[in-house]
Amino acid sequence: MKSRKGVRAAVTLAAAALGALAFDGTASAAPLPPGGGSWDHVWKGSSGDFTIYVKEYGDVVSICDTKADGKTPTVWVGPGNGHTTQYWFTAPGGKGACNTKSSSDGAKYRLKRGQKYTVTGCAWGCNTWDFRDRH
Repeated sequence: MKSRKGVRAAVTLAAAALGALAFDGTASAAPLPPGGGSWDHVWKGSSGDFTIYVKEYGDVVSICDTKADGKTPTVWVGPGNGHTTQYWFTAPGGKGACNTKSSSDGAKYRLKRGQKYTVTGCAWGCNTWDFRDRH
């Protein structure tokens, strides 16, 4: 099912850590979530303007700006079918900027085990994905 230039994907997850820097063909920094490593879920905006990373252990969600277009990518995380938001945050600072939230940032960032969650990312067109917290 498409959601305004977006794709809905059913997945299972719990969220976690992000990061690192890589280089694209022009040798400018391309954002990856801080810390590197392997991610349980990686979603890209359909316009190539952001990437969302989720690692199931630690309830970590990260969003990175991947396009120099003057827009600030935003991610919303909420239980159920996306009509309720548990929390949201942005990746301000332009191309290469990332921002991360995890369970260690406080109670509102802790995802309930077994709960279905919807992740929506926007910079221009919105993309929506679903997952179920396993940790």
